[in-house]
Amino acid sequence: MVLPNMQIDLGLNTTQIGFIGSANFLGYLLGLFLTGKFYAKFGPSTLIKRSLLTQSFCMLVMAMSSNYLVASLFFGIAGFFGAMSNISVMTYVTQIVPKAIKGKATGVVVMGIGSSIIFSGMIVPLFDKFYDEFSWRISWFSFAIIIFSIAFIIKKGLNFPLHVTAIKSSSSYSLKNTFSDTKFLQVAFIYLLFGVTYVVYMTFFVLAAEVKWQVSTEVSGIFWTLLGFASLFSGPVFGAIADKIGNYKTLSLIFFIQIIAHAILSFNSPITLVWFSALLFGLSAWGVPTIMAILSSELFGMSHTAKILSLVTIFFAIGQIVGPVGAGYIIDTFNEFSYAFLISTVLAFIGFLLSLTA
Repeated sequence: MVLPNMQIDLGLNTTQIGFIGSANFLGYLLGLFLTGKFYAKFGPSTLIKRSLLTQSFCMLVMAMSSNYLVASLFFGIAGFFGAMSNISVMTYVTQIVPKAIKGKATGVVVMGIGSSIIFSGMIVPLFDKFYDEFSWRISWFSFAIIIFSIAFIIKKGLNFPLHVTAIKSSSSYSLKNTFSDTKFLQVAFIYLLFGVTYVVYMTFFVLAAEVKWQVSTEVSGIFWTLLGFASLFSGPVFGAIADKIGNYKTLSLIFFIQIIAHAILSFNSPITLVWFSALLFGLSAWGVPTIMAILSSELFGMSHTAKILSLVTIFFAIGQIVGPVGAGYIIDTFNEFSYAFLISTVLAFIGFLLSLTA
């Protein structure tokens, strides 16, 4: 949301602004490889605090930057430590709560994602309205202050004792054994499928609504708001369901709902069903990351949660790379959105089958 005005003010071309965005993702991807090691060395409180402080500093530099290479470098560093803070938070919550409420607790934490999307969706346009072309600097500066404040607040707040199961967990771990383990590969591939299908929906939903169903920008914005608001409940709802019926059954239920959401966009459905699609997608979207955090704590023991969650998230990240590029190519080739959403429907169906049979 911040990059378009940054592009205009600095006179950047699309390639340069794309480079800035890609640097953030590349930094996040690299951070995933080291989070487990850093988590074991520093512990959750110190690692999360330092990661947030570094992100805050990087955004301050970006707010003052006038060179896209400098902005790319510090956005990449912010992404690197973003991976560390995100994975550490998800790991920590699985280690401090008992198994009976682990899904619900992790789901509540995931609500932060939807809340922050809604918040940024409100505050960035507000800055655009009052500060015009300099609004992107105000946005980065504001985000930096917010993140710094959170880091300051949690300085002494993350001191909850680990649950007894996390303390006793001492199963052996090695990278070789992990990638040869059938359960890990199954979970990783399910997360990859979600990465592809989720990012295709998020990337092309608004565009498809405006082009295929001829809705206005204002209406498509309402679609997006509905999706974002519904997503607030997906984590805790499906986390609580997972506590009752199990993780894999819950995953299959989420993918079943996602199949319907994608399938609606695959055909010339009436506009009322497009609303229904946005609602279904939002209600189920963040349930998968919630369950992946729980599964990561159970695959090789809770003491290795950070390492396993980082590794399965790499597969998710690969899906995020492949999804938009592949779907964009299909849309350009056939000049039609239906085929891209039809393929994502099929991939969601494969995720459903894998989850159902796990």
